[in-house]
Amino acid sequence: MSNAKQTVEKIIFVLFYLFSLFSMNSDKLGSYWGNNGTPYIFFRFALIILLMISATVINRNNLDFITKIVPPSALIITAIAVFDYYITEFSGSQFLYRIWWIAYIIATLITVFIIISLLKFDNYKDFYRRFWLSFMPIYAFMLFLCFIRKPNDVLEFNFILGQGSFLMLKALINNLHVTFDAPLIFFGNFAVLIPLPLILSAISKKLTPPIIMLIGFLTPFIIEGQQLVLKCGQVDIDDIVLNFGGFLFSFLLLYIPIYKYKLNKDTA
Repeated sequence: MSNAKQTVEKIIFVLFYLFSLFSMNSDKLGSYWGNNGTPYIFFRFALIILLMISATVINRNNLDFITKIVPPSALIITAIAVFDYYITEFSGSQFLYRIWWIAYIIATLITVFIIISLLKFDNYKDFYRRFWLSFMPIYAFMLFLCFIRKPNDVLEFNFILGQGSFLMLKALINNLHVTFDAPLIFFGNFAVLIPLPLILSAISKKLTPPIIMLIGFLTPFIIEGQQLVLKCGQVDIDDIVLNFGGFLFSFLLLYIPIYKYKLNKDTA
């Protein structure tokens, strides 16, 4: 492969990567980055996934380049997101705007990870660990924002399956232009634990699949329990089901195949 072609491919990846990392739904910005309504949230996610799949596949012969820049860039974008959340607020004047930006960042990073996992890469084990350890700060920041909040005046409970967060899906189906907290509440509760099995396996090799599954089962109850103790958010059985559903999805479709075919091999 010519050096010129490699350079062009790398430039394409960097441009698509930066564009995806800085996708927003802000009420302080305009054009693509402005608040254009709930349908555009799904459009941005679809566009990010398409761009990162394309850019990573195009660079399938330059994976060393990608795996060297993605982990440190994850730490840099985390620092920028934290600074923006508390200081500049370019991503939006309210919590929901800013949390959507973090969701776009996470979608960008995980899409790159999944595509690299599907491609042949000799240094995969090293990349796997570096990626998820560098991913932890943005993930921890998201968990902090979502679950450590001010106490409610009145703590709300829902112990009837389908009468809590699942109503957000119903509202979205009935009206695609419903306020964008509806998809955040429903899909956010499903997606929030998707990275967990992969992060746990990167932290320690002693965390075997059965132990990780046990942690994943207990975590939704711990999340709802801390909301009960701190009297913040809503204690909702729908959230427990969605949280564990997202974890199980990741455990079965991402972690187990990677563990079986890549992490347990002598060569990637």
